Amino acid sequence: MTAKLSPEQNLSVSRISGLVLINALVFQEILSEHDKRVKPLQTALNDSNPISALSDQWKFILEKINYYPIFHVAREIIANATSNADVAESIKELGATAQRIVSLRAALRHDLMGRVYHRLLAEAKYLGTYYTSIPAATLLLKLALHPEKSVNWGDANTLRQFRIADLACGTGTLLMAAAESITDLYIRARAAKGDIIEHRMLQRALAEEIIHGYDVIPSALHLTASTLALRAPEIAFTKMNLFSLPLGGQERRLGSLEFLHDRQVAEIIDLFGSKTTAKQTTGSGEEAITHVKVPPLDLCVMNPPFTRSVGGNLLFGSLPDAERKNMQKRLSELIKKKKVLASSTAGLGSVFVATADKFIKTGGRIGLVLPKAVLSGVAWGKTRDLLKQKYRLEFIVASHDPARWNFSENTNLSEVLLVAVKETGRASSNDKPVISLNLWRNPTTTFEALAIHNAIPSGIPNLAEGQGSAQLSVGQTKAGEAISVRWGDLKKDPLWILPAAFAQTDLTRAAYHLMRGKLWLPGKRGVHRLPLCPLSSLGALGPDRRDIHDGFGLSQEPTAYPSFWGHDASAVFTLEQKPNKFLIPLVEAKPGRDLRKLEHLWPLAGKLLLAERLWLKTQRLVALHLTEPVLSNMWWTFAFKKLKKTEQLEKSLALWLNSTIALLILLASREETRGAWVDFKKPVLASLPVVNLADLSTHQLRILTACYDQIAGKALQPLPEMASDQLRATVDAAVAKALRLPDFSILRTLLAREPVVSLNRL
Repeated sequence: MTAKLSPEQNLSVSRISGLVLINALVFQEILSEHDKRVKPLQTALNDSNPISALSDQWKFILEKINYYPIFHVAREIIANATSNADVAESIKELGATAQRIVSLRAALRHDLMGRVYHRLLAEAKYLGTYYTSIPAATLLLKLALHPEKSVNWGDANTLRQFRIADLACGTGTLLMAAAESITDLYIRARAAKGDIIEHRMLQRALAEEIIHGYDVIPSALHLTASTLALRAPEIAFTKMNLFSLPLGGQERRLGSLEFLHDRQVAEIIDLFGSKTTAKQTTGSGEEAITHVKVPPLDLCVMNPPFTRSVGGNLLFGSLPDAERKNMQKRLSELIKKKKVLASSTAGLGSVFVATADKFIKTGGRIGLVLPKAVLSGVAWGKTRDLLKQKYRLEFIVASHDPARWNFSENTNLSEVLLVAVKETGRASSNDKPVISLNLWRNPTTTFEALAIHNAIPSGIPNLAEGQGSAQLSVGQTKAGEAISVRWGDLKKDPLWILPAAFAQTDLTRAAYHLMRGKLWLPGKRGVHRLPLCPLSSLGALGPDRRDIHDGFGLSQEPTAYPSFWGHDASAVFTLEQKPNKFLIPLVEAKPGRDLRKLEHLWPLAGKLLLAERLWLKTQRLVALHLTEPVLSNMWWTFAFKKLKKTEQLEKSLALWLNSTIALLILLASREETRGAWVDFKKPVLASLPVVNLADLSTHQLRILTACYDQIAGKALQPLPEMASDQLRATVDAAVAKALRLPDFSILRTLLAREPVVSLNRL
């Protein structure tokens, strides 16, 4: 029995069907220019029965020329369309649109239909499929396929052995960018030697040998195939290494992640017990194959799905609940059994990186579009460990453009581009630089992406020893700054966000030194030592919000368990606060959860609170001091070890944490979700460098507590206004006096301008 589609599903089917039709119409028009047997589009549109005319023409193309990926489904659609005047008129309108598209030749140079497809794909959130923008794909592939890499790009035989794959290729944007980059490298190398440029040979090699794509969405793969074919419509390709892999079903298939289990995906069993196969796209059709392999790769480039396993667990979210849970369980078992350096808590992206690693040659590269959390997220730690053990990171590209924190379409999540080379066991690579491109303007066109790439100089200042930064410009407009760090230094750090933490290199360099217990100021000579220690050496952080909800409910009446609930920027503007809610212990566990015991939670109450998450644009305080111990759902509680003068220490630490120095250190350790929306996880805060109060004299502590008492009940301004906030100037002056530091107000001025704080472009 055929399942009835919802109105939303019907709309999606109609939209994708229209896209398939217009794709075929465009391709017919292009093909007619290269093969006189194919009639121009206008001929069919002028026919008294345009549907029949197109059907006949597409049948001829399928039987005599091939191009199955483009024309088979399109012909099936019109063959089943209702024969009435409205449908015929709609086909004519699509044809007219196709002709306009063809007239704009620049639109056909890249994945145009993929752009449209991405806009129509309503399920992106649940599939985790955020498709790469064309400029980002161009920049990433230019970095990953640099002419200095040890490949003879002008040699045809060498190129035919080169292998590039995308294990989650979607409509092929990254693969198309790879094809463009290799074509450019080939032409430049051949022209430099005065050799003949064999365009047809190159395009056939790209489509039939070099490029490999894998995905679980057949319609997206069809568009990949058609875009590849459009690069050389005069060539009838005999095969393309594009594979549609099974997802779900009785065997709980995981798409490309099946390669974790085996280096090849074998035959599968469908829901009815019949053997089925994956499918390979060829020039003449889809061929059923019993095994799919990934060859040894010179480059794996991916924007993998990165739905996370928390917040409702949307892993494989496009599938029915029961099937999804079974797949999640199988994936978890597979990660554990194979001892994979990946965490599904971070999302499928982490698992895709580990899967790709199996196929990358020593000396090969991986190019990735990932959430910015990969640089500092606790859940992404295993992915960083994988790269530390087997690769050398070459490039980090981060957008500090408030208009577009992202490199993917259909999302506003903060993302980064990463390029790494596989260098297992090469200790000497520790001295090589990791280049961080911090973009002030995220490129919106291919031209801008190419200009940024061309602006990267050969020598880039080092963050630790150098001065200034490399300027990245597009024409007369500054597009960003570039800085480098030694790979050996970066991989020692548990977090990698620092080189990409700020748009302004002066702030990044100041944060670098602060993390190492030194105050460095732009334009000033020397550095000043700071008495810092990990926060965990002073005391302990309390329970997370899940534990609180598993042990308590909110009470309408006062109880013995006060709390500080929420983080309303319009209400929380003073350093000292009182409890605003009361808790009541749960009698029994909530459905699907374990009951947390009162005696395990309440002893972790504290009078000092640190923000768990912040919206930097509006919020004012990163730490609070409460009049009595509390638990909180939006703040980490902190309790000192049994030291003397605890209240004095609490006030001093609360003041320090709201100083510019502490805020700079904190933001250099953030997990950035969406620009100014940032998180601070418990393990990161535990290791956060803070002033070592145990090393301060009574006089120094008095300076800090006196300042606290002076301003505790006064309203601080939102963080973007810190440069003109006299109370913050008072806090910084007290910290400078207590620690015998020079005036560091320049850091407050720079931080107020930083895009992640102000949400304004530089």
